[in-house]
Amino acid sequence: MIGNKIKIIIILIAAVIAGFYFSKLYQPKAKTLKLYEQGLSNYANGHYQNAYYLFSRISHMSPLKPVALYRQAMCAKILGDKDSELQSYLILLKYFSKNKLSTEVKYNTAQLLVNKDNQSAKKYFNEVIENTDDEDFKIASEYYIAKINASEAIVRKQAPLKEIEQAFRKYLTKHPDGRLALDVAQTWQDYNENISPKDNVLIAKALYFAGLYDKSEEIIQTKTKEEDNWNVQALNAYAKSDDVKAKNIIIMGVSQYPDNVTKDDFRAVINKSAAKETNPYLWASSLFGMIKTPKNKEFLWNLKCEYAPPQDKQSCYTDLYTNYPKGEFAQNAQANIFIEAIKNKKYDLAKQVEEDFITKYPESEHMPMMMFWRAKLEQKHFFNPNFQMFYNNIINNYPDSYYAYRAFWILKDIDSFVLNTEIVPENIVYPYKYPKKSDIIYNLILVRDYEMIKKYTDDDFIKSWALYQQGDYTSSAYTAQKAMDKLNTKPPKNDVRWRLVYPLNYYKQVKRNNASTGNNTELIMSIIREESHFNTEAQSSVGAIGLMQLMPLTAHEIGERYGYHFYAKDLFNPELNIKLGSIYYASLKNQLNNDILSVASYNGGIGSVLKWQKDLTYMDIDDFVEQIPYDETKNYIKKVFKSYWNYTRIYQN
Repeated sequence: MIGNKIKIIIILIAAVIAGFYFSKLYQPKAKTLKLYEQGLSNYANGHYQNAYYLFSRISHMSPLKPVALYRQAMCAKILGDKDSELQSYLILLKYFSKNKLSTEVKYNTAQLLVNKDNQSAKKYFNEVIENTDDEDFKIASEYYIAKINASEAIVRKQAPLKEIEQAFRKYLTKHPDGRLALDVAQTWQDYNENISPKDNVLIAKALYFAGLYDKSEEIIQTKTKEEDNWNVQALNAYAKSDDVKAKNIIIMGVSQYPDNVTKDDFRAVINKSAAKETNPYLWASSLFGMIKTPKNKEFLWNLKCEYAPPQDKQSCYTDLYTNYPKGEFAQNAQANIFIEAIKNKKYDLAKQVEEDFITKYPESEHMPMMMFWRAKLEQKHFFNPNFQMFYNNIINNYPDSYYAYRAFWILKDIDSFVLNTEIVPENIVYPYKYPKKSDIIYNLILVRDYEMIKKYTDDDFIKSWALYQQGDYTSSAYTAQKAMDKLNTKPPKNDVRWRLVYPLNYYKQVKRNNASTGNNTELIMSIIREESHFNTEAQSSVGAIGLMQLMPLTAHEIGERYGYHFYAKDLFNPELNIKLGSIYYASLKNQLNNDILSVASYNGGIGSVLKWQKDLTYMDIDDFVEQIPYDETKNYIKKVFKSYWNYTRIYQN
């Protein structure tokens, strides 16, 4: 009898234990989703302890469990509880080793184990190096292994090892401005008191990017050689506003040691110097005359041509192409030779250059421009009865380009630059068919964890969608644009991915203001897109503010005229910014009666546009745009009307 009672008690205890573990393993999906959503809400509101507890209650059988463990680790990290953070990572790696987050989790785990369990830390760092294609994780892991080895070598008073220093060198070469760069530089200095002069240049560069200009300069002056340090020395001088010193250093470097620095370092400092000059053509020409080695000569030649006066451009680019027909800047040179030939009415030469160009560079970014001007030549100068075919080729092959817009307008014989057609706004939706219900992305969509969706997907359109759902419209549009640019064949205009590239943020406010200003709504949307990419907090280096990047002085002049009183900080308000920006654009349009000229004036100033109209010799508006001497304004027009064209074709009624 007693034995039976004991058996019953044991069975009951076993049932309770089994029930407990079953409840840990199984959980109704509705409860899982509710717990996760509550955890996210607490996390967003800064209640990290509550969030940690709620994420811990997610069932082990749920596809959300590895994400919940990662979220627990994030909560613990914010709370400063490294032990709990590490525990969450280790559980995730134990039960979900093939999870998408594994590389990052191993890296984070290894970081937590440094100086605590160095052998385990190195094990995880090595696994990251062996199992990921992410170059940043690899290089950072190599650095941490080297850091551990360096600290052990210092304790053992061991002579510096080449392998350790090679890891430091590799990181600073690839990421001189990386988040670990300063730590790498300082660790290297602690590890070896006799770092080579060339390696000290890498350290000086890392200190420069960290804003430690005096320390960078000290290393340059005492531990490096002039032939290796000149570019960093010049950058430090510019950072300290000593432009004269910077120029003298660059002159010395270009004339004596141009090949002692990397190609990227050479170009970075030269481009910075050109941007500082009032006459960059003379500066580029003087540097070009100084350089004695061929390594960087083509770059300086191209720079000189870029800033050359109009009458010298064609001969400059022709000489460049003749000397470097297969060089890095050959297609840019040929594209400019083509445009200059058209300007100078050398149409047979232009046709010959275009035919050669499309054979050599079928994937070039210049192709839409080359094809468009070939179409105009066929229409206007060679009187080809089939000229429409050339325009249609642009529309079919480069449907989202500025030149597709111009080709369509010419084919339809549209007099104005914008149309008074109503578009049909569409919402931003998931860019593909929803994933399967068992897919982690599907479950993350259900709980609206957009941050984790970005970690789990390799598709940039999905990342763009997740960013949009988070309200980060600027990053969303940038991400979608880059993803679309990578596609060799563009999707049809009704593909929902286009909406991510050209979203209708603030469309209602723009349309409401345009009812009184008479502006074209899609055109103002395009200006906003190119000015700020929908970032209400945008502020330029010269002080332009908000969605439409208004200068406070301009905004106040408009405001006084129409009875609006405000402080400069109020321009971050999207309603006010759009209102004043729309009025400003309307004033330009009233003076110029031409949207392309008005858009040019919005960027370059109405005074400049009126001067260009007077000084330039052009056959039509397309020729005028190509001849604008300021690349920023010329490219701005093309970007704005490219956006306008895409808004009208994507959302057309």
